[in-house]
Amino acid sequence: MSDSEDFATLFARESARRALEVGQVVKGRVIHIDAENVFVDVGGKGEAWIERAELTDPEGKLRVAVGDEVEATVVATGDEIRLSHKLRQGAQARQALAVAAQTGIPVEGKVAAVIKGGYEVTVAGLRAFCPLSQMDIRRVDAAAAEEYVGRVLEFRITTFSDNGRNLVLSRRRLLEERAAEAAEETRKKIIPGAVLSGTVASLADFGAFVDLGGIQGLVPASEISHSRVGRPADRLSVGEAVTVKVLRIDTEKGRISLSLKALEGDPWAAVPGRLRERQVIRGRAARATEFGIFVELLPGVDGLLHITEIPRNRQGALREAAASGAEIIVLIVSVDTDKRRVALALAPEGAAPGQQMESSVEVGALLTGTVERLENFGVFVRLGPGQTGLVPVSELATARGTDLRRAFPVGSELKVVVVAIEEGGRRVRLSHSQALAQEERAETQAYLGQGGKRGDGFGLTLGERIKQNPKRL
Repeated sequence: MSDSEDFATLFARESARRALEVGQVVKGRVIHIDAENVFVDVGGKGEAWIERAELTDPEGKLRVAVGDEVEATVVATGDEIRLSHKLRQGAQARQALAVAAQTGIPVEGKVAAVIKGGYEVTVAGLRAFCPLSQMDIRRVDAAAAEEYVGRVLEFRITTFSDNGRNLVLSRRRLLEERAAEAAEETRKKIIPGAVLSGTVASLADFGAFVDLGGIQGLVPASEISHSRVGRPADRLSVGEAVTVKVLRIDTEKGRISLSLKALEGDPWAAVPGRLRERQVIRGRAARATEFGIFVELLPGVDGLLHITEIPRNRQGALREAAASGAEIIVLIVSVDTDKRRVALALAPEGAAPGQQMESSVEVGALLTGTVERLENFGVFVRLGPGQTGLVPVSELATARGTDLRRAFPVGSELKVVVVAIEEGGRRVRLSHSQALAQEERAETQAYLGQGGKRGDGFGLTLGERIKQNPKRL
C-alpha cells in the first residue's frame, strides 16, 4: 500500500470517527475476540470495541462469535470508538450512567429493598430510586411489592444529577417502549381466525385479558372453556401462557375478542359414543330457568331436565343444586345430535350411573300412570321417568260435557293402553276406554272361569253339564 493510500485510509477513518456521536446506535460485525474485549467493524465508521463482560451470560458463556452482527450504542468517540451493548458496573460507572441518562440506554440494576414510595435499586454500585408506579406497566399492589426484591432488571434513567447522587429510574418506560415495538409486529398477525400465543395479563369476573405481544385482547368468560366456568380466576392465573384464537376485531372501539374453547374441538363429537337413550348418568346441575334445570353431562354438552319431569316437592332442592353446581343423577330420555339437544328425567330411585333402563312403554301395553296435566283436547299421563303420553278426549270414556278436571284430577292414577308410539318415542298415544274394556273382559273371563266351582253349571258347555250330572237331563 502506498503512502497516499495509507493517508487516505487514515483520513477516512478519522472523518468517520468524528462523524459518530455519543448515544448513536450502530450495527457492526464481530471481527475479533480477546480475553477482555470484543472488536466490532462498524463499516466505514471504523473499528470499535465492547467489553466482553457485556456480551457474557450469567454462566460466563459468550453470547456472540466472530462474524455475528451486534447492535450497540456509542459511549465514547475519542482516540477509539467504545460501544456499550448494556451498561454495567465499571470504573467509569458515573460517566456511563450520565451518558445513559442522556441517550436512553437501558441500565441494569438490582432491586435491593422496598422503601417508602418505591424501591431502592443498586446500579453500577450507586444507590438509585424507582417509584412504585414506575416498576411495571401494571400497577404494583403493596402486597405484591416484595416479589421484585432481589431481581436484576433493566431500567431507564429519568434523573441523573449531583454526579449520580440523585438517581431516579423507570422500568415502566422501558417496558412501554418495548411493548409498542412488539405491538407493531403483533398487529400484523392479528386477523380473525388466527391462532396466537399470549400471556394472561389480568382477570375479571367477565373474562381474561391476554397480552398477545404489546396488544391485549379479551377472552370472555363464555369463551374460556366448553365446561362451565364460574369465575375466570378458577381456571386461569395471571402470567399463565395460553394459546388463543382470534374471533373478532373491532377497530373502531379497539377491541379484540379471543377464545380458548374454540381450540378445544367440538364437544358434541363425543356424544354418540358416550350418551345413550335410557342411560342413567351422573351430571352437574349447571343453571336453573323457568322451564327447567340444565345439567352438564360432558364438558360443553348440557341436557335439559324439563320442569314437567320434576316433582313439585323437589323443584326447590334442584334449584339450590343448580346454584351450587351440585351433582345429580338423571336418566337420558332422548338425544338429538342434529339439534344439539338432550332431554332428561330424574333417574328412578335406586338406579346407578351407567345403568341402562328398559322402557315398559310398547304398543298394546296396559299401564297405570299419573295424570300430569289436562287440556281441552285430552289428558297427559306420566308413565315413568321421561315418558308421558296423551289420552285424547275421544279415548277417555266419558259422557259429553264431563268436567275433566273433576273426573281426572292432577296427580290421580289412570289406567291406559298404549295405542301408538310416534316420532321415535317422543309422542305416545294412549286410550283409557280401551284400558276399561280390557279390564272388563278380564273380569268377565275370571267370572266365567269360576262358574264350575259354584255348582250352578254357568259357563259350562252342554256336553260338560251332561257329564257332570246325567240324571238331571
